[in-house]
Amino acid sequence: MLSAVILNSWRNGLSAFNSNDIRGVFNEEWDSLTAYKIGLVLGSVIDAEKIVVGRDSRVSSDDVFNSLTKGILDSGRDVYDIGLCDTPAVYFAVSHYKFDGGVMITASHNPPEYNGMKIVREDAKPVGYNNGINKLEELTEGEVASDFYSNKKEI
Repeated sequence: MLSAVILNSWRNGLSAFNSNDIRGVFNEEWDSLTAYKIGLVLGSVIDAEKIVVGRDSRVSSDDVFNSLTKGILDSGRDVYDIGLCDTPAVYFAVSHYKFDGGVMITASHNPPEYNGMKIVREDAKPVGYNNGINKLEELTEGEVASDFYSNKKEI
């Protein structure tokens, strides 16, 4: 077991952490390291062990998915990949199949260079800036310590 893992702090002065989601120009306002860090702390922030992840067809969605799910798995949580889908499919899966939370990788109506994440808790309750995204921002902007790094899992 790793006794301590410290990830370098990453921040370029632009925030992709918004009132209702995480979204911005991928590889400018946020990147794969940010996605990994979000995955690493997500389960603790939303109190989730079983997390559904879906994604849209943007070019960067697979990169975001791979980094996000690696972080989730490295934190000891379980990932349930529902593949390419729309946002309501993630919400339905979380609510109907009683998962603890979910992430939809999408930037909705924004241009293709954007990407982002919509996050929900149990029962598909939205996570906004005032009830979780702020904590994700705080934890991913600084150094992320081994508190969130435990047994690795596979998808």
